[in-house]
Amino acid sequence: MSPTLQSLPFFQDSYELRIAQLQEERKRGIKVIGTFCLYVPDEIIFASGADRIVLCGGRADTIPVAEQSLPRNICPLIKSSFGAVIDACCGGSLACPHIPLIDVVVAEATCDGKKKMYELLTDYLPTYVLDLPQKPGSPEAREYFLSEIRKFARFMEQLTGNIITDEALRREIRSSNATKRLLHRLFALRKSDPSPIRGSEVLRVMQKQFFLSPDMFRKGISLLCDELEHVVSSGNTGPRIMISGCPMAAGNTKVPDIIEQKGGVIVVEESCTGTRSFLDLVDEDVDPWKALAERYLEIPCACMTPNDQRIARIVELAKEYNVRGVVYYTLQFCHAYNIERLRVQKALKKEGIPLLAIESDYGESDTEQIGIRVEAFLEMIA
Repeated sequence: MSPTLQSLPFFQDSYELRIAQLQEERKRGIKVIGTFCLYVPDEIIFASGADRIVLCGGRADTIPVAEQSLPRNICPLIKSSFGAVIDACCGGSLACPHIPLIDVVVAEATCDGKKKMYELLTDYLPTYVLDLPQKPGSPEAREYFLSEIRKFARFMEQLTGNIITDEALRREIRSSNATKRLLHRLFALRKSDPSPIRGSEVLRVMQKQFFLSPDMFRKGISLLCDELEHVVSSGNTGPRIMISGCPMAAGNTKVPDIIEQKGGVIVVEESCTGTRSFLDLVDEDVDPWKALAERYLEIPCACMTPNDQRIARIVELAKEYNVRGVVYYTLQFCHAYNIERLRVQKALKKEGIPLLAIESDYGESDTEQIGIRVEAFLEMIA
C-alpha cells in the first residue's frame, strides 16, 4: 500500500473553506458562476472578475428529486446535477450550500440529455448556454467557436460590469497553464513503478479541480507533489490499470475503489476528471482569443465526431504509463461513450492491451457483480 499522505487532508477539508471564500466574495459584489463541463473557458470567467464553481453531481441521493421531472433512463450525472439544483433552490434537506451562491450557470451544448436539462434548469437558476461545433477539426468550426466565446465574453462583461481586456485574458491563460503544468507534474510522478499514490486518492483530488479557486487548488497540488517526490512506495505491485471513459464527479468513486480493493493499481485516467482537463495547454504566444478557441476544441469528448484524437490519445497514454489493461467506464445511458468504446477496444487490441467495459450508475446494487468482473480481469492480465 502507499503510505498515508500528509497533504491529502488539505483537499478533504477544503469544502467549508471554499464556501466561506465564496460567501465573502458575494459580499464584495463578485459574481459566482456555476459550470458543468471542461468546454466552458475558465479564463474568460476569471478575466471578467468573476469566480466559478463546478456543479456536476456524483451523488445518488439527489437523483430521486430529479426523477420527478426527468426520465429515469438518462445519465445519472445529469439527474444528480439537476436534482442538487432543484433541492437547493426549493429549500430541500440535501446539503449543497454552494448552489445558492451561484449567480448564473454557464452550460455547454454537449450531449442531448444535458442540452434539454438546461432548458428546465432555467426555471431555477439563470442559465447561459455556450454552443459547440460537433465536428471540431475544421477551420469553420474554430471560427464558429471563436465567435461563441466572444459572445460569452460580452455576456460576462454585462454580468460583472468589467471589460475583458487581452491582457487580463493572457494573465488568466498563464494562470490556467500553471495549474495544468502542476497536474503534469503530479501525473508524471504516477509513472513510477510502484506508483507513489493510489488512483482513488488522485481522483478525489481531481474532483476538487474546478470546485476550489485556482490558487487554493495549486497550493494543494504543490504540497502533494512535493510530498510524493519523497515517497518510497512498497507492496502495491498489482497490475497497472488505466481508467478511460465518463467523468467521475464528486461522490462517485465506486469503480476505482473496487479496482483497488481487488488489487489493481490505477496509474492514469483518460477522462474529464483526469487527463482531459489538463493535458493540452493554451498557447501563450498568440492571440489569446484564438488560442482559447483552438485549445478548448482539442478536448477529446465523445460528443464530438469524428473523435480520432481521443482514440489515439488512449493508446498513447496506455503505453506511456505502461498499463497492463484498461477499464472502460461508462455511466448508464451515456450513449456517446458507450458506442465509442468499440473503436477504443479495437485500437487497444492492436497493441495487445486488454479492455474491460463497465457500465454503471451511482447506486450500490451492482458492486458485487463489478467486483467479480474486475477480479477476473486482473487475474487474466496479471
